Amino acid sequence: MRKLLFTILIAVLLNASLSQATTRKVLFIGNSYTYTNNMPSIVDSIAKALGDTIIYDVSAPGGHTLQQHCSNATTIAKIFSQQWDIVVIHEQSQMPSFPPAQVATDVYPYAHILDSMVHANDTCTQVMFMMTWGHANGDPMNCPGYPVICTYDGMQMRLRESYLQMATDNRADVIPVGSAFKIMVDSAYSPWLFSPDSSHPVVPGSYLQACVVYSSIFHKTTKNCPYTDGLIATDAQLLQRIATKVVFDSLNLWQGTGHYPYAGFTKTGLGSYSFTSHSPVATGHYWSFGDGSHDTAANPHHTYSTGRYLVSHTVVTPCFTETLTDSAFSPTGVALTQKEDKELKIMQTGSGNVMFELLTNGYNKMDVYDCRGVKIREYNVQSRSFSDSFIPGMYIYRLYREPGGEAVVGKLGVW
Repeated sequence: MRKLLFTILIAVLLNASLSQATTRKVLFIGNSYTYTNNMPSIVDSIAKALGDTIIYDVSAPGGHTLQQHCSNATTIAKIFSQQWDIVVIHEQSQMPSFPPAQVATDVYPYAHILDSMVHANDTCTQVMFMMTWGHANGDPMNCPGYPVICTYDGMQMRLRESYLQMATDNRADVIPVGSAFKIMVDSAYSPWLFSPDSSHPVVPGSYLQACVVYSSIFHKTTKNCPYTDGLIATDAQLLQRIATKVVFDSLNLWQGTGHYPYAGFTKTGLGSYSFTSHSPVATGHYWSFGDGSHDTAANPHHTYSTGRYLVSHTVVTPCFTETLTDSAFSPTGVALTQKEDKELKIMQTGSGNVMFELLTNGYNKMDVYDCRGVKIREYNVQSRSFSDSFIPGMYIYRLYREPGGEAVVGKLGVW
């Protein structure tokens, strides 16, 4: 929904629901890094599998630079062909990794020209610069003149710096595909992402790219997406998890300068909650606490009666709105049981409701397994306190600290 005043939205959003289906109109401007393996069609298939819709077009001649796109009649015609929600742009693979002074001359001015064209067509369109990836063996062609890019790490570092600068200069966002590739390269995970030219992606690379693009646009995880583009399930699931981690662990970095809001939030407390919005660009907030109460503060506090409630958070800018829903529960009037280890406090109110509180820093992931050893919950821990509901029974939890892997294993009895 675009160009709607927040005061008009309130009445419409009173009954916002979990995991709303979303439609986005997206134009991709790039080169072979876009059209290899038909990456936009993979995004389309992921979106359909997860209940969303992407209406898209592509301008991606092989080897094209931003400067060439600025005078490309097809690219210009497609920019002005309709009102786009998102325009995804990326440069030729090497140019943003060159010395800063050269990038300032050969890249940034043309990124700005394209951004200006997009906003001349529609001021509400959000430009997202897609951070590409370093070549697997660095850039041997240009290495003698600029040793920084002789290695994959050096080239990736410069790409990251340049794409973040493009976003800052143009009040745009970043799609962090290169950062997702780096996790795979640094960890020597399988599958390998690169074709024999050490530059273009094979299918797993394009699938990872598409997962990052989807999550950046729709603000939803691809974990457990049934569409795998022909990859074996374990490979697809690994790529889905990495994409989710990269996008959401640093979303304020990637999307902190544009005008595309994110409705994510955290809650702390038990029964009496403090809610914190994760959107630095929202101009309006609307909270529905699930018990008939509402608030328009960015970071409200709310106290519940006994029960479990669905909390909806809606964020608004002059051009976009987004709603996400989570649950909260209150133990008021219910006996509270508690188990406390050195690292983790577990509190229960009965009826399967459990509150976790981390007692030490450094943990960022927790998994819960049932008595058969099947993982039933996976948490990317973003706050010291979080809650969930389980079927009563015995479980095992594992707390992880990265880097370093598994740190704590314990029992979780739920009643």
